[in-house]
Amino acid sequence: MAESGPGEQEIVFVGQVDLGGVFRGKGVLGHEWPYRCRWGVGWPPANIMQTPFGVLADNDFGSRGDVFIVPDPATRTSIAATADGPGVQVAFGHLRTADGAPWECCPRAFLETALAELEQEAGLRLKGAFEHEFLYSGLEHRPGDPFSLGAFRRIAPFADRLVAALARAGVAAETVIPEYAPQQVEVPIVPAIGLAIADQSALFREVVRAVAESFGERASFTPIGEAGGVGSGAHFHFSLLDRDGRPAMYDGTSATGLSRVAASFVAGIRRRLPDFVAITAPTVLSYERLQPHRWSAAYNTLAIRDREAALRICPVRPDTGRPEAEQFNVEFRATDGSANPYLVLGVLVRAGLEGIRAGLAPDTALEVDPESLSPEELRRLGVERLPTTLAAALDRFAIDGRNLLPAGLADAFLTVKRAEVASLDGLPPAALAARYRAVF
Repeated sequence: MAESGPGEQEIVFVGQVDLGGVFRGKGVLGHEWPYRCRWGVGWPPANIMQTPFGVLADNDFGSRGDVFIVPDPATRTSIAATADGPGVQVAFGHLRTADGAPWECCPRAFLETALAELEQEAGLRLKGAFEHEFLYSGLEHRPGDPFSLGAFRRIAPFADRLVAALARAGVAAETVIPEYAPQQVEVPIVPAIGLAIADQSALFREVVRAVAESFGERASFTPIGEAGGVGSGAHFHFSLLDRDGRPAMYDGTSATGLSRVAASFVAGIRRRLPDFVAITAPTVLSYERLQPHRWSAAYNTLAIRDREAALRICPVRPDTGRPEAEQFNVEFRATDGSANPYLVLGVLVRAGLEGIRAGLAPDTALEVDPESLSPEELRRLGVERLPTTLAAALDRFAIDGRNLLPAGLADAFLTVKRAEVASLDGLPPAALAARYRAVF
């Protein structure tokens, strides 16, 4: 992460992304920074129980108890929309108990533990980055806009400022694309390793929002911008490294290109996806996006170069000067910008590690549209339609997926999300879309 520059505020916002997908925390005075890095700042446990709309779900914590947000000093950086404008210093932290132990409801500690298990048991490290799509209100929509130079010219001032602001915050953009939907922009970022993947994803969202506001506009990571509209995702591209940092994902002699250990890892994710999709697609609108023939993931499929697969094996290009093993990655498509990135990565790692432990055989890449297959053929292939509503996904998670998380964290997530579903009951589609767009 980038260091803060002179003249910036001597207040650091310390927090983390909560179960509703919102970055919440407290401002810490600069002269107390060393103390807070050791002891943290007090935080009511009940705060983790807020829905995305800021409503506290009924919970057992009530007004009692304390945990502490302990900042990770390596993550301290500044969000500044312009080089000469005011910046806000931020840092990510863990939620810890009074004795300094990780609190079981801490999403960041959950991911840290899952990554440590992957390295200890399999000798592997996770490398990856999210490919974010979002809606920018300053991009006037005109017919014929998708991917056009005209749309890019109109967004260029925003894009230039965004790329510079991301760099100052320590996040490198790869490309900027005026996407298919009205006002939609896509910005993939450069891969990181381990915990930094989620940190950079969370930071990216806040920088995008800050830069949009500097133009008097809004940016939203909602899964669906308007009723019946095109969805926005946060596709996660990932690969595996060994302990020495060498690529461990690729085997050019296999049918899919996946190495034996990577094939088991991916098979574990594919098999468990229906169990944990409530984590990766955590809003009511997420399931409007996860529909067949919408360039999204409706089934738990593995495929080669198919953008309707939940797990897409991406292409490699020979003779680029970059080894194929370094290029090779798999794209997980059943997630969006409303999800907590720490929970998303944590369940992917846990499910993948299950696959390695079980020595799951490599999946065969599906070469046909799953909608064209009979129920019997789908069962034979182990292909399953993902839950079609958040309520159904939560019910499935409560029975089959909760063992991927610590018990307290699973309970808290279910409580928050069920409260969210209940709060939206009966809301017309247009109002539902507007509410999520405003929050995310």
